[in-house]
Amino acid sequence: MKKVLIFILTSALAFGLKAQEKPIAKIHYEFKHVNDTTQRENFLKDEVVTYLGQEGSYYTSYSAERVSEDIKKQRENSAFNGVINLIKSTTAISRSYILFPKEEKLLELAQVTTDRFIIEAEYPKQEWEIHDETKDIGGYSCQKATTSFKGRNYTAWFTTELPFPFGPWKLHGLPGLILTAVDDKNEVSFEYIGFDKMPEDTFVKIAPSEDAILSTEVEIAKIEKAFKDNPEAYFKSKQNRISASGAKVTTTLVGRPSSSSGSLGGVNAITSVNVKKDSNYKPSNVTNNPIELKP
Repeated sequence: MKKVLIFILTSALAFGLKAQEKPIAKIHYEFKHVNDTTQRENFLKDEVVTYLGQEGSYYTSYSAERVSEDIKKQRENSAFNGVINLIKSTTAISRSYILFPKEEKLLELAQVTTDRFIIEAEYPKQEWEIHDETKDIGGYSCQKATTSFKGRNYTAWFTTELPFPFGPWKLHGLPGLILTAVDDKNEVSFEYIGFDKMPEDTFVKIAPSEDAILSTEVEIAKIEKAFKDNPEAYFKSKQNRISASGAKVTTTLVGRPSSSSGSLGGVNAITSVNVKKDSNYKPSNVTNNPIELKP
């Protein structure tokens, strides 16, 4: 634990990028992953989003935003009595990715409670074969493309009507936006569920949070273990570090600040939150089938 805390304290304070681009649009996917081949029907799922810019893309979970939207809707209801009822039907992906093709740079973002970290990961390259086959997805004319990547064979459908060379997760490099991608065993899939233009006043940036720390996979694993083994000691040490440094505590999420509209006070104050699991969503806790089968 002591070595882990020293690492957090002495690491670079922040990882800055020369440009912090705001996204132009975003694409939503339903992500499914058969993480346990002995329980194929009990797969993981999440709503994920790729924020799209001219220079880069930012892929992350959208679950927290959906929860915020649900809470806001309930609070605005005239019958609201202070009790928020939420149903858990997804599992937020644990890592986010920022891709800069011109620089051939991939940043992997991780978070342990409110501590945020960056890994300069290996840049993903795919050799795509583009086919003549076409079909309509969400009103867009799409063309078929296939590739092998990290031990899986993917079929993707992309559209030149949305001229972004990006897609879900680490998949990219086609002459148009990837709307769906599925591996040939149907164990990993990204299905298109929506496309939106971003408002000009968006807080989202295709960049890590300003307080994110440059790290390594090994160090993050140690930190995750330290938190899992003794959460109380972890939080106590974090508070001591904050007090010693005089740093201001913020509620910024990785890559995007939280909105002040979620305040618990005011006329529609929240008195309690009830979270129930969706009875139809029972993902396996075992992972014997990772997304990346090869390093």
